[in-house]
This record gives sequence, C-alpha cells and structure tokens, in this order.
Amino acid sequence: MKNVSYAKRGYQYMKSCGVTKLRRKVQEHLYRSSLEKGYQDWMICSRPAESEKELQRAHHFAYAPKISVVVPVYRTPELFLKEMIESVLSQTYENLELCLADGSGEDQRAEKVIREYAGKDSRIRYEKLSENLGIAGNTNAAAALASGEYVALLDHDDLLEEHALFEIVKYLSDHPGTDLLYTDEDKVTFDSALYFQPHFKPDYNPDLLRSNNYICHLLVVKKSLLQKTKGYQQEYDGAQDYDLILQCAEKAEQIGHIPRVLYHWRCHDLSTAGNPESKRYAYEAGKRAVEAHLERVGQAGTVEHMDNPGFYRVIYPVSGAPKVSIVVLDVPGFPVLKKLAKALGRNRSYTNAELLVLLDEGTKNKLILNFIKEHRQIPIKVVYCTSACNKFVTFSRLAEKLDSEYLLFLESRIEQVGRGFLELFLGNAERPGTGAVGGRVYDSRHKLRYGAKILGLCGTAGDAFRGLPFGFTGYFHKAVLQQNCHAVSGKAMMVKKAHFLRAGGFSEDVEDRMKDVDLCLKLEALGLRNVYEPGILLTEQKGPRRKKILRRAAAFEKKWKELLKEPDRYYNRNLSLEDTNCRIQGLH
Repeated sequence: MKNVSYAKRGYQYMKSCGVTKLRRKVQEHLYRSSLEKGYQDWMICSRPAESEKELQRAHHFAYAPKISVVVPVYRTPELFLKEMIESVLSQTYENLELCLADGSGEDQRAEKVIREYAGKDSRIRYEKLSENLGIAGNTNAAAALASGEYVALLDHDDLLEEHALFEIVKYLSDHPGTDLLYTDEDKVTFDSALYFQPHFKPDYNPDLLRSNNYICHLLVVKKSLLQKTKGYQQEYDGAQDYDLILQCAEKAEQIGHIPRVLYHWRCHDLSTAGNPESKRYAYEAGKRAVEAHLERVGQAGTVEHMDNPGFYRVIYPVSGAPKVSIVVLDVPGFPVLKKLAKALGRNRSYTNAELLVLLDEGTKNKLILNFIKEHRQIPIKVVYCTSACNKFVTFSRLAEKLDSEYLLFLESRIEQVGRGFLELFLGNAERPGTGAVGGRVYDSRHKLRYGAKILGLCGTAGDAFRGLPFGFTGYFHKAVLQQNCHAVSGKAMMVKKAHFLRAGGFSEDVEDRMKDVDLCLKLEALGLRNVYEPGILLTEQKGPRRKKILRRAAAFEKKWKELLKEPDRYYNRNLSLEDTNCRIQGLH
C-alpha cells in the first residue's frame, strides 16, 4: 500500500513539475532519509526516564494554568481515537481537560469510545454535534467547550508525548507573557510503530510563516488571544489551522517555541501527512489564507504556489523607482568585471540603477575608460581607494554622498543574474522593518555557495545549505523559502542606504570576512529583520578553487559574544553545527 501511495504521489508530481524535478525530488528524499537513519532510537532516548516522569507528576508549579486540549472528531478509527485520548490523559501535567466535539453524525462508534473514557475520567468534556460542521466548525465547537486559560490544538488521530504539557507549562512559567507557543514534531506510521521525518523548527519566523505553515503542531494559544480572532473559518477548510495561526501571530504579544519533539503526526493514506495530494483544495485555501493575512496587515503582495504543495512565495511589488547603487568592492581584474557588467546589462528590466566600482589607486585610467565605453547600457561610476583604509571603510565614508536610496553589494565574480532580480531585492527591501535582503548564489558547478547565514555553523557563521546541488530544496524546502535570518551573505545583499548609515556602515573593528554578518547584526539591533529571498538567483564565474579554511574571527566573536552564547534562533539546537545539511545533532 505504501509503495502504491508513493507511486501515485510521484505520478502527480511528475505531471505538474516534470521528470527532471521528480528525479531530483526522489534523490533528495533518499538522501534526507539516509541522514535521519537512526532517528527512532534518538527520539526514544531523548524522552525523560520513568523516574523523571514521576518527578514531573509530583512537581508543583507556582503558575499552573489549566490546559484545554481541543480535538474535533469525525469518524475516527477506534484504535487511533483510543491512542489519542490515552496520550492526553496520561500526561505528567494533570491540570488539563480534553474537549471533544464529535461531528460523526449517525456513526456512533466514536461516541461509544469517548463516553467509555469519560465515565472513568472527569477531565473529558464531550459534545455530540447534531451534524458534521466541517473541520472548521467542529473545531470551533470543541474550542467552545474549553474552560482553560490556554488551548492546545490536537488532531483526532495524532499523539502527544507524555511530557508534552509539562514542557508547555514549564516554558510558560519561565516566559510569562507568552500567548502563542509551538513545539517541534515528527510523523508516526499508522500502526504507531515508527517515528520519522522530524521537523526541527526555528523560533518565530514571520517570513517563513508566509511561505508555509511551519508552526503547525503542537500549537498552544492563550484563550484570551484566541477570542480576539475569528476562530476557524470554514472558507479556509483544509488550511483552517494555517489561517488561525496567521490571525494569532498578527495579534500575539509574545510567541514562544520549544525545540523538542512533543507531537506525532499520524501518517496514513488519507492524511495530509501521508499523502499531500489527498487535499489539493487545502493548498488553494492556504494561498487564500496568506492573501487575507497580507490584506489585514496592509502589505501588498502576490501569493504564488511553489512546486511542492502547501508552500508559497510572496512577490512584493516595488513602489516607485528608487535609485540603486550596485556596489562592487573587490575587483580581481577587468575580465571578471566585464562579465558582471554584461550580466547586469542582459537583465535591465529595472533601469534606475548604477554600477559603482571601487578600484585600487594604481589601476590604469585607459582601461577604465574603455570599460565604461563598452558598457554604456548601465551607468558606471569608479571610485579610487587612495587611503590606507580598505574598501569597506572607504565605501562607508562615501555612502552618505551617494544620491541612491538603496545599496546592492555584489560579488565581482557574478556572471549570471535572474531576470527581475533587482525588483525582487527592492520589493523586499522597501518593506517597513526590513534590514538586509540576501539572495542565493551558486558556483559554476551549480552548487549553492552563499545565502542565509547561521550563527555558529561550521565556525563563527556559515552559509546554510552550502554545497546543495541546484534543484534541491534542502531541509523542509528551506533553501528555497523566503524567511528571516540573523544575517545574509554580502556576496548578494541589498540594504536601504538610510539603514546602512544608521547602523554605522561597515565596522572597522571586525575582520573583513565578517563585515557582512556584522552589518546584518547591527541592523537587527536597530529592530530590523533581515530577509533571505531565494527567488533571487545568481551564479558565479568559474574561478580558482580554494579550500575553505575555518579560522576564528576573534574580533567579531568578542564584539557579539553575548549573542553567540545562545543557539541561533532561526536554526534549531537539535541540528548539527558541524556541517550544512541539517543533520540531527548527535545522530551520527
């Protein structure tokens, strides 16, 4: 049955995306499976011992809110229903209630099971609905039964870890004011025998949330926050949870994340987990949910489906035609610079831009004049670096005199740029609250080199998914999803000039190779969010291959010591920092 299901999914994907993309998808799936080999034992070993669970049961929290676990029931198979109920009632934190709204209609099998459990445990609240109200209506009915301060949302065939609610209350006690909270999750086979595909999530990431409902399970919402929303809306059935999360995130005061797998998503042929093609209508509903979210927050944008179902890209429009200075700081020679200028000239869909090149003082004027004459399709300015300072410092002092509104720093070896790349940069950089915007840069062998930075990865800060072949999408497709991050690579990075100046430009007190990360962190300290926009595709020219030497950046590390003490909040502490493929920490 499982092989038949995979064959159907593969056929549907091939019809919509083609044979090449299907082949890449299969290759990446097999590679990811090899990385997660042994996860079952890893997950079981990470559970608290029985002695620790007993201590949890005896623990008295100073703040011990009632948690209402809300479950919509609809003709749930008896075994799944029993396992779900028992996973809630066996929690080590006992101040809970299980709220069940049953829309099974004339089918009374679920009612029989629930009433049997309710006769033994008074924490069960049950309502038999007169009719099936759909997933949204049934869930709203279950939520209406809740009397707790917090509501935890659980699907009728899924499972909680025994210590899930204890971890929730522990977090709430340590982080008062949290009104929206989520955890990591994985999938479990229909017979509850095998755990697989763990999703280790970042802390709250608003741009990633617009790309995909990465929060999903386990979701815990303060009831007062839930009451400020419209609840589950029937028009988004299939993606009603996505719509609710977006509503809650817009109004939440503090969003928390517990980086532990506390929720198991049941995988069978009829579930979205087991067969994404089973709910095509849900992906259209998800697109409408993101569109409605953008409208509520007053952000213009066009939402598009991506190749993988349930994932979206938001195209942000450019307002007006602000001038952009494309800044090239390091030029190894004119042949390299000519290829860059040619690439920029081929993609002139946005014309209000200039190329600003910083050269050493000794560069021959005749070569420069010839270069400018040969590339008249784009205005070119040349700045000579005559002082002892390096080009980063020289440009920082020069920036205030420029008449451009946006600065785009580009690697001089770029030889291909995607059409409309300047518009993609600007659409994001113009958004209120945005700091630096970065694209993804591939080398001549079609391997990813630069993009989003992860603090602590392969040293002080590394590029996420470095070495990933073109066409591969990375861990939970994150290599191709818009998202927030601490920093982006200066090899392809745009920033508003006013923000660049507010941040003090490039710092003199850190190593040159860390100046891009340092700038991004300074922008973040100003309250701005840095954005990775993988829709911006660039390719480097073929050049000499140099083995990357991992060296400490002592000055940078000293400056950002306090931040570097903590795990990167846009990564996950369960993922290894030793390589870039999101291998599970300690698994191999």
